Amino acid sequence: MAKLKALDAFLDTTLTLPIGGKEYTIPAPSAETGLLCQRLMQAGVAAANGKQADLADLDDGEELDLYQRCLGPVHGELLADKVSWPVIKLAGVTAFLWIAADLDTATRYWESGGSPEAQAPDPATSSAAASTTKSRGSTSGTNPRQKASRGKAS
Repeated sequence: MAKLKALDAFLDTTLTLPIGGKEYTIPAPSAETGLLCQRLMQAGVAAANGKQADLADLDDGEELDLYQRCLGPVHGELLADKVSWPVIKLAGVTAFLWIAADLDTATRYWESGGSPEAQAPDPATSSAAASTTKSRGSTSGTNPRQKASRGKAS
């Protein structure tokens, strides 16, 4: 019988965002928040492809506090540190993309300063990327950004 490596030896379930000289570490979301983000992403993709997006099962409260839910305790830290709204919004959308898509998508968005074009895959590489993209859960832990963020709790 095959024995798997201990999950915590290679899986980093946090996202660290450097803002104003401080690192904010966003913990893994709850399953409820993860599923909400997945549904929102699917609805957004459907709408972008000209299909009707069914958001009837999402209530206003879920939509209104999306950034807070995605950022977790970091949301309160950002407010306490008097971080500006555009930066909180960038952090919130980055966390959303990390949860709903993957680290690469979130990184592209973050490093573009929030450019909407960063969310779309490059048309020249989209078919190759679709077959090789790894999910957050399949990371080997070799990404320097991920290793650097391990153990850094806010």
